[in-house]
Amino acid sequence: MINEHVIREPLPYGKPSKSLDLIGFFKRYGLFILVIGSFLFTISAPIVLLISKPIYEVKAIMRVDPVIPSLITKSEDPLIINYYQDYARTQAQRMMSFDVLKKTVEKLTPGEKASIFPATLPADKCANMLAFIIKTNPLNGTHLIEITASGQKKQGLAPLINKFMAVFLDKVRKNNEMQDNERLIYLRNKQQALTTEVRRIENKLITLTKDINTASFSESFNLAGKKNEQLQVLYVRSLGDKIAAKIQFDEKVKLNNLIKSLSLEPMVEDLVMKDNSLNITSSWTYQQQQQLRSSTDGLTKNNPDRIYIEDRMNAMREYEKKQKNELTKNARKILYGIRDFGLNKDLITAQNDLERTTANEEKVNEELKKASAEAIKTSVGIHIGESLEAELKHNRELLDLIDTRIQELEVEGKAPLHLSIESVARRPDRAETSNINKLFLIFFSLSFGGVGGVFFAYDFFDNRIRRTKDIQQALGYPPACIVPKSTDNIPFYQLISLAANNDASKAIKSFAIKLSLEKAESSAAIILFTAVDSGAGCTSIALNTAQALAALTPKVLLIEGNIVDQAFSKIAGLSSVPKGFSDFLNSTEPWKDFIGSNLTHKISIMHAGKTMIGNIPQHRVKELFDLARKEYDYICIDCAPVLQSDFTEHLAHYADIIVLISVGESTLFNDLRRATELLVHLKVPAIAPLLNWGGIKRSMSIDKLLEKQPEILDKINTKKIEDIIQNLPAAKELIKKIQTIVNSTLKSTKTISKEKKHK
Repeated sequence: MINEHVIREPLPYGKPSKSLDLIGFFKRYGLFILVIGSFLFTISAPIVLLISKPIYEVKAIMRVDPVIPSLITKSEDPLIINYYQDYARTQAQRMMSFDVLKKTVEKLTPGEKASIFPATLPADKCANMLAFIIKTNPLNGTHLIEITASGQKKQGLAPLINKFMAVFLDKVRKNNEMQDNERLIYLRNKQQALTTEVRRIENKLITLTKDINTASFSESFNLAGKKNEQLQVLYVRSLGDKIAAKIQFDEKVKLNNLIKSLSLEPMVEDLVMKDNSLNITSSWTYQQQQQLRSSTDGLTKNNPDRIYIEDRMNAMREYEKKQKNELTKNARKILYGIRDFGLNKDLITAQNDLERTTANEEKVNEELKKASAEAIKTSVGIHIGESLEAELKHNRELLDLIDTRIQELEVEGKAPLHLSIESVARRPDRAETSNINKLFLIFFSLSFGGVGGVFFAYDFFDNRIRRTKDIQQALGYPPACIVPKSTDNIPFYQLISLAANNDASKAIKSFAIKLSLEKAESSAAIILFTAVDSGAGCTSIALNTAQALAALTPKVLLIEGNIVDQAFSKIAGLSSVPKGFSDFLNSTEPWKDFIGSNLTHKISIMHAGKTMIGNIPQHRVKELFDLARKEYDYICIDCAPVLQSDFTEHLAHYADIIVLISVGESTLFNDLRRATELLVHLKVPAIAPLLNWGGIKRSMSIDKLLEKQPEILDKINTKKIEDIIQNLPAAKELIKKIQTIVNSTLKSTKTISKEKKHK
């Protein structure tokens, strides 16, 4: 049972398409393929004998030397021992290249070409054909490659092989030379580039030598650096002299300022006091004043003589004072002048030393800067020169290697090849074999393969359910019941009542027991029977299941829900259909008024009633099931196929179990999935797939079976193929017809041979 709930994928465990059943295919069509294929192969065997022709074969041998002697150089490794097998297989494959085959065809004479190919066939077409004529095979355990060519004529085969080997050897030799030429071109271009580079570097070195005045690029030859060192020593010395002069000058300035701060007045006074003229003047003045003062004795202050004498004495004192001031002034001027002269002289000397040392330092510094710049320039030039010399040396060494390599390649271009012709092909004396075996194989494959391909294609696109596994693949679960085909010659709807021991009856009874278990576990009382398509035996299975359930429980109701196509009324042989389901839906009468009892089947039956076409009133359906569930143990509903009736979809809402019936070798795989997906989307509680092998086998067309048929089938009249397959006779009849045809053919051949002998 499939117990489905609300899920995104309707059939999560099923597969969208049916898998191929090879065993079933051989069981169904194996005998037909064997008989028809044998017949076709038998009638085609004489054709093989007529068109078979002798096959001539020629052989040639090429030798692959694992070691070849070197000439002068050792740059190329002549050994292929480590990869000899790969080398041999590679050369064998290279022989079959299109350009080798085409050149071989072009080297053939018109007569040789006409003996192998059509005379007017172009060379490229002949090359394509030649790939099937010539075969190359490295012989294991040897250093040989076998080259064979086969054809229906012995003329031209040997020249073909010999020219084929010559063309390939010429190609290998040219490839080696072309490879060397490419190397030589590259090396010569590199040689020219290096020569140009060497000249450029040499010109740079010449210019650099002129700039830095040295051709030896080493610091020991850096004269500017040595000059810079000497100037640095001289600059340090001159800087020391400048600093010493500066210190001395500063000391002189400081000392002069200190000396100038000292007063020379005592020395001035001393000098004035030691002046004789002032002493004489003072003595004379003193004497004269004493004489004049004595002459004023007795004179009044207002006496003119006294006034005159006193004025004269004042004048003498003023004169003395004036002379003293002049002497003091002159002495001060002389002393200060002498001191200033001495101080200024020492200061001038110190300043002169400072200016001299400063000028000397500045000049040395200027020369040092020039020397430093020249030394830096020379050092950079020496560094560049060293790099240029190293680059020049490297390029010259590389140039020497390239010159040597060019000479080696020119010599190696004439080196021997690993490949050589060991033995040439000779014209065959007799035919090696015949193509009869190949022709028999081809006709055998066409006879059996063609017939088998037709049947295989038919079976591959056949979408019908042919086995139990198909239902399991479609739904993800095996069928809940498999009803085998009844072997008794009784109507299918009477199996339970007339053939209780029939295998089909046993299967239905077993299914009834499963339904009773479902009721015990989940109270599933309403069972709806529907089919994927019409003619599946839905009514018969519903009736037989209801009878099987009636043997387990006393009250079973069978409702004929297929109102449009009333199958139960037909199989029951009713002349007039009593009131039933449709009448109940169109009325307001109690539901029990439309139920009758069937003593033969021991069940209650609600017939379909009046046939209805169009919209069916369905509002009383729920009322019917709610009331009937209380009165009956089981309610079985026979419905139309779910894919063809929306009324069945409505009834499915009230069912506890949906019995979905498929017919073996009739129901389509995709239809089963679509019907199940529809029921799953309706959220039915449970679905019980049932496979009925006793249903009506519908006559299916190829267009119906091939739902996803290729576009090419639209252009093919499939009706004829369909008629041939469906009208195939039985295997025994087919074997008898083939035997009759073979016997008549053998008799006719015997009579013809006898007539020839008599003649």
